[in-house]
Amino acid sequence: MRHSFKKIHKLGVFILALFFCNISLQGQTTIDNIGGREGNAVYNFLTLPYSSKATALGGINISSIKPDLGLAMYNPSLLSPTMDGWLHLSVKPYLADIKQYDFSGANYISNKKLTIGWGIHYMDYGTVAMTDIAGSQLGDFHPNDYSVQLSAAANYIKNIYIGTTLKYIHSNYGLYKSSGLAMDIGLSYQSSNQLSQVSILVKNLGTQLTSYMAKEELPFNLIVGWTKKLENAPFQFSITAEKLSLWRLAYNDTSFNTQQGYNSPGSLQNLFNHLILSGEVFIGDQVSLNLGYNFMRRFDLNIQNQQNGFNGFSTGLALQLSRMEIQYGNAFFQKNMYHHFSVMYQLKNK
Repeated sequence: MRHSFKKIHKLGVFILALFFCNISLQGQTTIDNIGGREGNAVYNFLTLPYSSKATALGGINISSIKPDLGLAMYNPSLLSPTMDGWLHLSVKPYLADIKQYDFSGANYISNKKLTIGWGIHYMDYGTVAMTDIAGSQLGDFHPNDYSVQLSAAANYIKNIYIGTTLKYIHSNYGLYKSSGLAMDIGLSYQSSNQLSQVSILVKNLGTQLTSYMAKEELPFNLIVGWTKKLENAPFQFSITAEKLSLWRLAYNDTSFNTQQGYNSPGSLQNLFNHLILSGEVFIGDQVSLNLGYNFMRRFDLNIQNQQNGFNGFSTGLALQLSRMEIQYGNAFFQKNMYHHFSVMYQLKNK
């Protein structure tokens, strides 16, 4: 009885922590005077998807049922003992020699009933010319951002996982450098039949240790996700709601809209801008096809009175081998399509 009470007490402390985090959101998020959207935050590379699976599912998925170390790198409550001995590597090339790298691993400590995850999220911006105020080239520098993170997750109560991540963040832009600390806190509940999972995630609670000049805020995000797998069909779908600490996410300059003939977002658009929809189709035990749709991305990228193609859509696939899974994801941005590649490998043959 006492052991059960301790478990409930730990869960209650976690829920209270989430509640007080929600109360103190103003310390993490800037609200501008034009549209209510988040102001300029530092370390925005932390908002990028860490794996090709996340890219394919619309950019964010915190509740996918199938174990995936790439997704667990973003939401620590998805870490589970089944990931013991897994390694994950992702590469995402952008334009102008910009590349994103992610590497992570997981281990299960049986005597503590604790799953530990570790990883690095790295952005390489290539080589940039350094010039003075007159435009004379003084040499080159290599700007980069990275975060090193350590995660832990435990199953205190049946079907409920609690996870947290501590991140050290560093940015290097030539003469300008900055570092910071941040924490993610996640909670996931999976139904006993393993056909449904709900997660809540608080991202990037923290502060700058050193700043470029003035201290800036971190890209806070409060996310809720739900995934449902059909019992008699090889399909699962997810609904993810992000940036729940704000109502109006779209930048809305009413004077500019009037001059250019653009429509300001209404209440329905403001609602849908929080949502990401995604689905997975399983073809046998080895192949899965992924599809996502990000409402906010489409709204940001669409140009009025022009063809906007597949803005907001993303696709991908995964191939499961004996001890390896190969993943591919892409996302559409106007006429460009960005590719994301991931590999997961099991060191232990189970």
